[in-house]
Amino acid sequence: MFEYSTVALERTQFVINFYRQRKLPITGSAFYNECIRLNIYQNNRAAAYKIKEDMDAGVLGDFKADIHTYVAIFNDVHASTREDLALLTTYYDEMLGRGIQPTDLVQKPLIRLARKIGEIPLVRALLESPGTAKLTDIHSTTAARLLSNKAQAYIAQYDLVGARTQLEELLLYHIPKDTRLLPSTQGYATGSSDIRIPYEFTRTRDAFFIYVRSLYESIIRIYIIRHRIREAHELLDDMRRTIYLPPSRMAYNWFIRYHAKRKNIHRLHEIHDMMLQDGVAPDEYAYTKFITACMYQPRPRRLRKLVDKAINDGKLPKTLGASFEPADGPDPAIDEAQDESAPRPSGLPEIPKHIAELTSVHDLVFHPEDCVRFYQSMFLEFDGRIKNSRDEQCLPNAHIINAVMCAYTMLERPSLVLREFIRYAYHQSRLYPHQPPPDIKANIVPVAHMFKMALDASDATDNQEQSQRIHTQMVRWGVRLPNST
Repeated sequence: MFEYSTVALERTQFVINFYRQRKLPITGSAFYNECIRLNIYQNNRAAAYKIKEDMDAGVLGDFKADIHTYVAIFNDVHASTREDLALLTTYYDEMLGRGIQPTDLVQKPLIRLARKIGEIPLVRALLESPGTAKLTDIHSTTAARLLSNKAQAYIAQYDLVGARTQLEELLLYHIPKDTRLLPSTQGYATGSSDIRIPYEFTRTRDAFFIYVRSLYESIIRIYIIRHRIREAHELLDDMRRTIYLPPSRMAYNWFIRYHAKRKNIHRLHEIHDMMLQDGVAPDEYAYTKFITACMYQPRPRRLRKLVDKAINDGKLPKTLGASFEPADGPDPAIDEAQDESAPRPSGLPEIPKHIAELTSVHDLVFHPEDCVRFYQSMFLEFDGRIKNSRDEQCLPNAHIINAVMCAYTMLERPSLVLREFIRYAYHQSRLYPHQPPPDIKANIVPVAHMFKMALDASDATDNQEQSQRIHTQMVRWGVRLPNST
């Protein structure tokens, strides 16, 4: 996007009006080029094109359209349709026919518009055509903007080699010396080519790093989408250690989502530590993934992959691979009374059979200690007090509470199971005193499991009063226990 300065445009309008009122002579084509640029910005294309045609026809004197004329025409902030692209392409062909070599300021808006509309062949042709703009180190932010846009076009074609080439070229430029910070009230999205920075800050170090970070994270995202996680981690390390540029929270969340789905708990710990080192505070989404990844039971296909990987790594015996069959859940043919076994020392019921069947891979699937560790870190991050169930600084959602209650159940800590249930019930009742909380309907299954674990914990602690409160809350919220009619 060609960056316009509102102040500069106002001054241009004043100068044009002054010249016309005084009927002063025009001595160069720059005046008409600025008229074209101003009309384009004001969405008065007909007037802009008329000025260009008059220049070519000699009506305005011995002035012909030059590269600056075409730069003003192509940088149209209002162009968005296929008809606009066709018209600009006509002007592009006309420019080449006159022997005027295109620069990046001409190619960039065409690439952006073609990519937006989906004209990938045109994007490819523009990328392959050589440009003649020679940018020095004093134009490093300009280079960052232009090279980032080209890389985004390569990414649109899933050409990561071309995108990496643009990134490597960008890193050869010196960091700008202007250390002014961009206004903190304006957000700047990363992972996108549509970054708009105020004109007066376009040559700052802050702007340069925004473009560099955007390019890094755009390539990282495609690597993760294509399951090329090793290359994504290499680029992340290069970003943090080579140019000392911390990734955004959004980029970290991509890695968190990928590893949480695959239960790579050690990787999640590494990412959590990286975020703290870089001063990037994990948000609720990140902590939900951190905590639930430790306790959820994966589906059979994913569980099979976990077992195979553990066998290849020597963590499980090879004999397990031939006999192991992932459990889909409790066997409906087993009588519930027959399924129960002696309670554990804590008084809690025995671990359900569909989980007990995974005894040999229990440590591979469930990580209660890690779950609690992430949970404690979340309270520290949000300045909350974990021992106070009525603390309002940190309000965990249903998925987090369900996973933590499962973790404390496995660790045989019934009193802590009750504490987390009380925390959830208290805050939901406080926020929605006269109706069932919306969170109940949205997460009916995990909430039902939370009530079941809370009842088991109250029985284990012989707390009949708390058990009665739990039953009352079930009636108020209309919650049914799992497998209940």
